[in-house]
Amino acid sequence: MMALEKIRVADFTTMLAGAGVCRELADLGADVIKIEPADGDSWRMLAGGFMGVNRGKRGVVIDLRKEEARAIAHKLIATCDMVVENSRPGIMQKLGMDYETIKKFKPDILYISLPAFGSKGPDAERPGYDPLFQAMSGQMSGQGGPGKTPVFHKIQLNDEMGPMLGAFGASLALFNKLRTGQGQFVETSLLRSAVTLQSGNFIKYKGMKRKYLGKPDIKGLSALNCLYQGIDGGWLYVYCPKDAHWESLCKVLGLTALTTDPRFATPGARKKHDKELTAILEETFFTTPANAWALLLALQGVPAAPGQGIVELLQNDPHCKATGVYEVQQHPQWGKVQLQGINAEFSETPGKVQRPGPMLGEHTTEVLLEIGYSQAQIDDFIAKKLVVQAEPVQK
Repeated sequence: MMALEKIRVADFTTMLAGAGVCRELADLGADVIKIEPADGDSWRMLAGGFMGVNRGKRGVVIDLRKEEARAIAHKLIATCDMVVENSRPGIMQKLGMDYETIKKFKPDILYISLPAFGSKGPDAERPGYDPLFQAMSGQMSGQGGPGKTPVFHKIQLNDEMGPMLGAFGASLALFNKLRTGQGQFVETSLLRSAVTLQSGNFIKYKGMKRKYLGKPDIKGLSALNCLYQGIDGGWLYVYCPKDAHWESLCKVLGLTALTTDPRFATPGARKKHDKELTAILEETFFTTPANAWALLLALQGVPAAPGQGIVELLQNDPHCKATGVYEVQQHPQWGKVQLQGINAEFSETPGKVQRPGPMLGEHTTEVLLEIGYSQAQIDDFIAKKLVVQAEPVQK
């Protein structure tokens, strides 16, 4: 049995962050039902992105703009333990799917909300996306450096942290409900995600001297916490936080004389002569291919990693293959798909990628039959365009 088996979730999320909350719940056994409009979640435009955050879910299409269709959604929610949404404040209320409306007929519902800016404050109704929070939270300028051009992060930093915060909140609310029977409203936001990822930078106290280490071409924070290039053009990141690492590094590089050189013999001396040490290490690393250095350093216990790309990690990394970082599943439209594995491993209640991301309206009939509608009623709903059932994929 999986940790969240027999827990049902009504998923009204769109795009990445909100949908990712429900992915985490589905991976641990929850029956997540993704409810979409007839034109679908706009994230469907990016097939890989959609599959990544909507795997394990069943897909239903209900046109919430129509009053009769809302009654169908309410009947479905009445069978659920949670509702998850990430709309701007006021939108779910207009659709009759807000917490205050739902708790009237489902008092113990857990309602998980992840609006971009949260539901309060002057910016609450602004639309918000990951790059906007990268910019406004200091993530871009922190990487670019004071007075320099901000640096855009291709990785959706805040959209990936949001699901962790949302799933954490949902799990704690469920824990409380199982103890007390109490439902509640739980909220986090992309703004909180942006702050969480930089929690150390948001500390402030009287007399604090803040360091700004970013710059557009930054390769690290010091000579022993830095990227170095091999003669083949490949890159290697080296991090030596302990004296033992420093000594082993010098041994591998044939630079043992540096361990007794007054400029580098102590951490304080190395900090003072950091530029000189960086120049020496750059010259030495450039004599050999980066991957060769990585192997030699690993043998001596020096923390180092090759600067590889996603393709190398997906195809060639033996540790990732051996530890279940990736899984492979069969998708009805895209065929064999490799995707991220389960994030948390449980000895007694292991998670499982239950199914691929649903086709638009793939499970509408199946779910409506489960909650008590007859096939004749469902056919009538389809004829009235209250709901949509996807056509089977032609193989």
